[in-house]
This record gives sequence, C-alpha cells and structure tokens, in this order.
Amino acid sequence: MTEKKLIQVVGKGCSKCEKQYEIANKAVEEASKTEEYEVEHFTDITRFADLDVFMTPALRIDGKVVIEGRILGIDKIKELL
Repeated sequence: MTEKKLIQVVGKGCSKCEKQYEIANKAVEEASKTEEYEVEHFTDITRFADLDVFMTPALRIDGKVVIEGRILGIDKIKELL
C-alpha cells in the first residue's frame, strides 16, 4: 500500500481555517483522490514557523505551502492535486 500524501490546513481554528479545511476535504472527494490524499487541520501555533507558515489560514500540499493568508477554492485545489 502506498503512503498517502498529506494536505495540511494550518491555522488556529478560526472560521476561515475551518472553511479551508472543509473546502480541502471536498476537493479531495470531488477529485476522487481519497485513496491518495489525507487532509489534516494543523493547529499547533508553536510549530507554524517549522512548517514555513507565517499567515493563516495556510494550505500545504505534500510538504509545500501553496497559499497563505486566504482561502483557496475547490477548483484550484483540485488543479494542484
């Protein structure tokens, strides 16, 4: 079995972060990539800098920050998968 790639929504748990988490999950489902990707909501603010995140919400896909400080839509996330 192949290890899943990780999508991380990084944020403190605010409404924007929760919305980005919702959108990321929906994008993975709509793209039929649930076997390939796992989505997590990362909220440990003491480690944000370790993840190269300085503004939230942020979205990381497979270890790379793809956006910070705003919400990325479903279609754009599906393009990145």
